Amino acid sequence: MIDVRLARILSERRTALGNGGWCYDAYPELKPLNAGATIPIAEIEGSGVITCIHSTQHLVMPTPQTQHLSDTERKALSARGVVLLVYFDNASSPSVCVPLGDFFADGCGGLARHFSSLLVEKAPESYNGYFPMPFRKSARVYLRNDTAYDMANYSFVEYELTPNLETDLGYFHATWRRFAFQLHSGSVERFFEVNGGGHLVGRAWSVCTDEPLFEGFHFVMEGNNGVFIDGERKPRLDYLGSEDSFGFSWGFREPFCGPYAGINYVRDREPAQLSIYRFHLSNPIRFSRRLLWQVDWRHEFRGWREFHEKLSERHRAGKGWIDYAVTTYWYQREVGYPHAPLPPLEERLKPALRNNL
Repeated sequence: MIDVRLARILSERRTALGNGGWCYDAYPELKPLNAGATIPIAEIEGSGVITCIHSTQHLVMPTPQTQHLSDTERKALSARGVVLLVYFDNASSPSVCVPLGDFFADGCGGLARHFSSLLVEKAPESYNGYFPMPFRKSARVYLRNDTAYDMANYSFVEYELTPNLETDLGYFHATWRRFAFQLHSGSVERFFEVNGGGHLVGRAWSVCTDEPLFEGFHFVMEGNNGVFIDGERKPRLDYLGSEDSFGFSWGFREPFCGPYAGINYVRDREPAQLSIYRFHLSNPIRFSRRLLWQVDWRHEFRGWREFHEKLSERHRAGKGWIDYAVTTYWYQREVGYPHAPLPPLEERLKPALRNNL
């Protein structure tokens, strides 16, 4: 069935654009994304909806001080060292606080292949995000450069102003957490928690490990994904494994990028790395008071005695580490979120754990 909404004329809406970052020719008034700087991309007054956020994949400015950086280091600095911040309705805390690459599902230090989904994409030399972001009083979009290097950047925000914003529209949110732990047969990790009312619309995870037993992401991708809603003692949704919760089976074997789910980077040699995403456009996960996303590995080692014994030996030797970086996207009635403090830049940039650092 053809959706006719695109043809609807909405004369009360006014399209506008905010620019930021590139001050070198046409826009000398813009602030550059220099080392340690926080720059505005859009500072909007009134009610409306952000419809697109675009940003270049930030390039470390070429200087004698940056010549020693490898391409991999430059990508990691721009993907994890630049942070996207979005505030709505004059709130003191941001609704979005995510390293830029991770927000656009490019969580392995900027190494993802080019891909396009319905909500975020990595195009040649740029990122684009299409989450609709309603606001009633104001919206502010910033980039913060946490690195010691100046970045060459151009970003823009497309938005619509409207005096008649629907009352049932929630505020968009996104947050980022990094989990580093020794995976074992008793591991249980809470990847995301939120209080309020709304619905979850997507996740982007990046996973890294220097543990040879986890290469290929066998066993690591297992772990029941339980979604606990509104304080219920049993998970309302209980996915058999992480790969199933992202729409795949038998692990994450090869790159695939679809409109709703994708594996946009997979490296099966040490350090093994994985970047994955899934979006719930037609099937959001709704909650009225609280949502908890938990990954539980306690059922995964039954019948795998030999593997469990090997892993126990690795633990005693200080091995068996796994690193998850988790971006979660959702809408809720309330504005703002108590984001966990971002780790120091040096910790954010590390691609693997312990002995590979």
